[in-house]
Amino acid sequence: MFGENPFLSPAQTWLRTLTSLSTLVAAGVILAPLFAEEATTQAPAIVNIDAGDGFQERLQGRLITAAPGEVIILPVGRFKLDKELNVAASSVTIRGQGPDQTILQFAGQRTGSHGLLATGDNLVLEDFAIEDAAGTALKTLGCRNVIFRRLRAEWTGGEKPTNGAYGLYPVQCDNVLIEACTAIGASDAGIYVGQSRQVVVRRCRAERNVAGIEIENTIDADVYENVATNNTAGLLVFDLPGLPQRNGKRVRVFNNQVTKNNHVNFAPQGNLVATLPPGTGMMVMATDDVELFQNEISANKTCNLAVLSYETAGTRHSDANFDPTPERISIHDNRFSSGGDQPQGILAQQLASFFSDQFPDILYDGVRPPNYDEKKQGPLIYLENNGEATFADIQIGQLTPQNLLSGKYQIIRNTDAYQKPIAALSEVKLTPHAPAQGTVSAAVAVYRSAPKRLSEWGLFVGDGSSQQPVDGVIPYDLNTPLFSDYASKYRFIRLPKAASIDWRDDDVLDFPVGTVIAKTFAYPTDMRDLDAGQTLLETRIQIRKETGWYGFAYIWNDEQNEAMLSLGGGEINASWIHTNGARRTNQYRVPNANECLNCHRNDREFTPLGPTARNLNREFAYPHGGENQLSHWSARGWLSNAPPEARRPRLADFQDPTGDIDRRARAYLEVNCAHCHNPTGTASTSGLDLRSAQTDPFQYGVWKPPVAAGQGAGDRKYDIVPGHPEASILMRRLESSQSAIQMPPIAHEIVHDEGVRIIRQWIEQHPTVEPTDHGKN
Repeated sequence: MFGENPFLSPAQTWLRTLTSLSTLVAAGVILAPLFAEEATTQAPAIVNIDAGDGFQERLQGRLITAAPGEVIILPVGRFKLDKELNVAASSVTIRGQGPDQTILQFAGQRTGSHGLLATGDNLVLEDFAIEDAAGTALKTLGCRNVIFRRLRAEWTGGEKPTNGAYGLYPVQCDNVLIEACTAIGASDAGIYVGQSRQVVVRRCRAERNVAGIEIENTIDADVYENVATNNTAGLLVFDLPGLPQRNGKRVRVFNNQVTKNNHVNFAPQGNLVATLPPGTGMMVMATDDVELFQNEISANKTCNLAVLSYETAGTRHSDANFDPTPERISIHDNRFSSGGDQPQGILAQQLASFFSDQFPDILYDGVRPPNYDEKKQGPLIYLENNGEATFADIQIGQLTPQNLLSGKYQIIRNTDAYQKPIAALSEVKLTPHAPAQGTVSAAVAVYRSAPKRLSEWGLFVGDGSSQQPVDGVIPYDLNTPLFSDYASKYRFIRLPKAASIDWRDDDVLDFPVGTVIAKTFAYPTDMRDLDAGQTLLETRIQIRKETGWYGFAYIWNDEQNEAMLSLGGGEINASWIHTNGARRTNQYRVPNANECLNCHRNDREFTPLGPTARNLNREFAYPHGGENQLSHWSARGWLSNAPPEARRPRLADFQDPTGDIDRRARAYLEVNCAHCHNPTGTASTSGLDLRSAQTDPFQYGVWKPPVAAGQGAGDRKYDIVPGHPEASILMRRLESSQSAIQMPPIAHEIVHDEGVRIIRQWIEQHPTVEPTDHGKN
């Protein structure tokens, strides 16, 4: 009836019949020669992750070094995890023993805002459950060819605003199959497909979420044979403004059961979904070319089906390229019954006098695009063969106080004018993929061959405890550094012999192949007396190979005479005296290699974050005296094509009390946030651009509603409200140390008081900016 799975290759079918296999690649793999450029090959393998102590570390380590074609088998059991899992490898299968047999339990999660975050291609994720994640249970970001099969995402403590936002969340993905999955208890959406293309969601169940299934800003999706019940709203197809992929289209929704979605709305109040009235069955908002057919839609107490403009939702926006009006919505051959008998929400209150006893099964707000000629172009929605379904086009634009008082309005209830056929949409046909097998990716080859000891890199004099670089290793500093829980940092660059860095005005400088960038993190014993000693924590290494940049961390031992490679990251119990004389203790987090990839990932490539020309344009205390770093590098032949000093851009020092508050705040946001919040970063899905070069207030957050913020939004509705930091989501996230709220989301446990103070002052002083006329309500 449902056909064969288009993604399942013969090799995968064969692998599914196997229950065990001698492990060919153990945790301690045989390393290739140091950073061999040639990719190595190995036979396809099934890798069994053992249960017991250290499960999370073993699993995360394997996710970092997995080879294409590997099937990572999770055992039976309930495994308590406290850190986000990250998958950057491609052509990998992660398989449990069933969603009620293999359970990844994240209650009490301390770091990361996801249960599992995947960024590779050709992924199969099947037969396990994720429970009680701090934020999204399972997110795939920017992936091509992804299967979610027989997964369960659930929050087990009841329906609360503090639950994670999303159960299963593919975003900016292509060629996605979600089948036979279950989502329960999400404070936003159980299954949420965002800004994606070529998607099939089938035979899933969404229950006790705020929204059961959402298809947002997505092009070409088939949603069928699903059950959405006992959610606040059952199944939504909609578009939001201000996102990289703005206007979704061509979505078919058919053969679904959308019944009894009357659950109380428990979303955090700042999220758009918090405005959804309980009792909403289906909703189409702003998206064009949607076909709804052969669905059972019943017993949804506010409305079985609503077709609305984004403007009717009542949220500000100033995205001139966003189309807020749904067009070419085809609704046919559905079965409606017993809905609309207890309408709730603001719209229900506004329309109560028109529908005194019961809302219609199909409610259309009747918003037309400007200058739309319905007589010539036909209706925007098409209705046919929906049984005894009731209908109302309320033509909301005419419901002005003046018209209401004078009685000059008309609600259209007859469907005759809406029966001009709209062409049926085509079936979404997913492209089969057979994950490549045997060839180790360049990244995995680098990770597997990385030196085990920091000393093998030969960067420092002696055992490295003094952080004195050897000849040829260049120390440097930045105008505004990334905040890392008040840790001190020592930064170094080693260039290949006779090579130089090429100038770039805006991006990270163009370092030659073979460059090594090292950064050591340390806590002074007493920040009031830097001669009193320090504790070295970790040294992060970035190396540029022919195939790109790669990064990983080395953790210093208790003796402070060596640091050991830790691809899986780690934690260090730290104690130190702050500048105010108070002793502070914290658990310093060392990110795993995949977390490094996520922060450093721009346009699917790993890049350094700090060494841009504008952030390096400052004086450095060299042994011979103070000198501008860039001038010094140019004079030594380390930097090529630099413009004269007067024409070099300079990023502000956010701590400079004499500096302009706008430049200082924008510098802080660029360094601490914009590595993800930019048009090609991992947070591009939010549409928030925090680069200092971004001059459009809406794009850097002013009056911008949140996207996929979950608990991060709280009760706040906009990223930045000029003059009101207490109402701005940006402040809420910077002031929090909770994993589901804080920003940045990883390697960060302490609130940065000085940074918070600058951003608060900046928002307080920000000029009043109103949305453009396009976005005003």
